[in-house]
Amino acid sequence: MRHRFEAAHGALDDREGVLVEVTTPDGTRGIGEASPMASLGQGALADVIALIEGGALRASAIPDGPGANALRCAIDVAALDARGRAEGTSVAALLAEAPPATWVMANAVIGAGSVAEVARHGQEALLAGYAVLKMKVGVVTVAEDYRRLAALREACPEAIIRVDANGAWDEAAANDAVEAFASLDIELIEQPVPARDVEALARVRARSSIRIAADEAVADPSTLARVLELRAADLVVLKPMLLGGVTPARAIAARAAEHGIGAFVTTTFDSSIGTAAALQLAASLPADAAHGLSTGEHLATDVVAHTLAPIRGRMVLPPTPGLGIEVDDAALEAAATGPWGEV
Repeated sequence: MRHRFEAAHGALDDREGVLVEVTTPDGTRGIGEASPMASLGQGALADVIALIEGGALRASAIPDGPGANALRCAIDVAALDARGRAEGTSVAALLAEAPPATWVMANAVIGAGSVAEVARHGQEALLAGYAVLKMKVGVVTVAEDYRRLAALREACPEAIIRVDANGAWDEAAANDAVEAFASLDIELIEQPVPARDVEALARVRARSSIRIAADEAVADPSTLARVLELRAADLVVLKPMLLGGVTPARAIAARAAEHGIGAFVTTTFDSSIGTAAALQLAASLPADAAHGLSTGEHLATDVVAHTLAPIRGRMVLPPTPGLGIEVDDAALEAAATGPWGEV
């Protein structure tokens, strides 16, 4: 990472993962990324590598466990990339029920920091062209978060501001936060309570004057079903790396829409390969909210020549088929800690 990133689920100093490349019988290649989140534990990446070396390269053959969905994501994305390249179309077009968007709005991400730091980072993001700012909360008290958020609002009066608690609050604290933040014109709050407490999420949403988004609660099929059943959120957050790929994420968006719930996409500090997959998914969805696709800017290195990042707060769908992005051999060599292997 360019700098340590602080959030409620811990500090992030680096990201580790593997790239999976598939080759079809006609020689078409596709690329995907498996970068399990550090919050899953240090063994998650080792599990991914062991599954690959063991030949478990069909999504249906991957046993559940830490990192399993990251590997499913890599396979899903690589297969779609190859198919898109073979058919001369984008992954977004393969996913969408209608012609996909040619560009999507992206939000800037502001990690935990002092009052002065969040205000400065917000102003820098606005100067870079972002209209939507997402601030991480839940690392400190609700009162301290309010002071940081108030400083961000004062520094960026025209910005659309959303916050992400990563499930850090209990129900009482979440209600306190909603009440405190309401005067600051907040667009939405992501995952205010722990992922498994869907009933509390539903109660918080019922009382809230601010839109509520379910994030970590979407990753588990049982809690997702309860979110939809109780309509416990206004929006669901789709993270392909946690959901097993863009295909299952797109299916979740369709299910949510049947319950009147919107969707938007965020990455998990992936390389530009994972970001490209998230962009393709975002372009296939209705425009319910800006997407969290700017995390690549926080990486010190990447596996492409030029990191895929928003320009003036927008990300444009690449004109080339598949993911529309290519691995740069020199960049990959610089980042790699091991060689390509064949299975």
